[in-house]
Amino acid sequence: MKDSLLWWFGATEANFSYAQDYMAVYLCGTVFAILSVGLNNFITCQGFARTAMCSVVLGAAANIILDPVFIFIFDMGVSGAAFATVLSQLASCLFTLRFLFGKKVPVKITFKGYDWKICRSILTVGLTPFLIILFDNVLIIALNMVLQRYGGSQSDALLTCNAIVQSLMLVITMPLGGISTGTQTILGYNYGANRPDRVLEGEKQIVKACVLFTVVMFVLAQTCSRYFVQIFTQDETYIEMSVRFIRIYTLGVIPLGVQYALVDGFTGMGIVKIAISLSFFRKLMYLALVVILPMTLGAANVFYAEAVSDVVPPMVTAAVYLFSIRKILNRREEEARAAAG
Repeated sequence: MKDSLLWWFGATEANFSYAQDYMAVYLCGTVFAILSVGLNNFITCQGFARTAMCSVVLGAAANIILDPVFIFIFDMGVSGAAFATVLSQLASCLFTLRFLFGKKVPVKITFKGYDWKICRSILTVGLTPFLIILFDNVLIIALNMVLQRYGGSQSDALLTCNAIVQSLMLVITMPLGGISTGTQTILGYNYGANRPDRVLEGEKQIVKACVLFTVVMFVLAQTCSRYFVQIFTQDETYIEMSVRFIRIYTLGVIPLGVQYALVDGFTGMGIVKIAISLSFFRKLMYLALVVILPMTLGAANVFYAEAVSDVVPPMVTAAVYLFSIRKILNRREEEARAAAG
């Protein structure tokens, strides 16, 4: 089953053995990664954002230090990189668990007293980011499979360039997601407190922050991407291809700030159906383009799929927000009056 998954994920004859070695080790540490990332949110939501950041920095710093140790000093190659990652995730996980079981945090981890209604509300709100992340991984798998199938003699080169492009996109989307999800509590609190004026003003400021960030990243991606690519390779052919693909892939990154801000805003207010619908609309458009473009225009043009799906869906999302937000806030006011009366 593991081998089949690797082929589905886009592995080729040239890199299959490396992927197999890495995955065999990495899977052993999956539980540490899930616990460290998932439980870190329990630290943040209790007001210990700095501690949560320390947990992430600890794992990242440990990985940076251990990678050369295992790869070069111990001469373990790809397996060494995987071991370094697993140990780094373990360190971050232990740090998180130690804090959440400690005396400083107001709400500790317990194994009793669960309220099903509260759990159901949490699961409902958490369903949106879960499905978004799940489908994001499906899209990456689909993109790799398409490049592998339609890339021909260039499939290995295209897959390598795509890995670099996706790495750059993480540099954009991770901080962007941090801005939009980090402000969900502000919108959720004011929505629950029936303060529509503050919800509207808050969302406006969040959109401004997200768009400002994407403008900066757009400029950097279009002008300085060569320096980023050189972190991964010194081969001039790969550098030229990757830079070209990055410039194509990030053409629509500015409107993406609107998409993140508004979809996560709906999620923060508990408007899950709208949030999921808008997110899935963008991802389904991307998936359709990933399938159609290589068949009609060639594998190299598949990177335009991201640019198109970063422009059209945010326009739809903005229209839905402008059309529905007043109705949503008015309905919340009516519910508050009914509860008070």
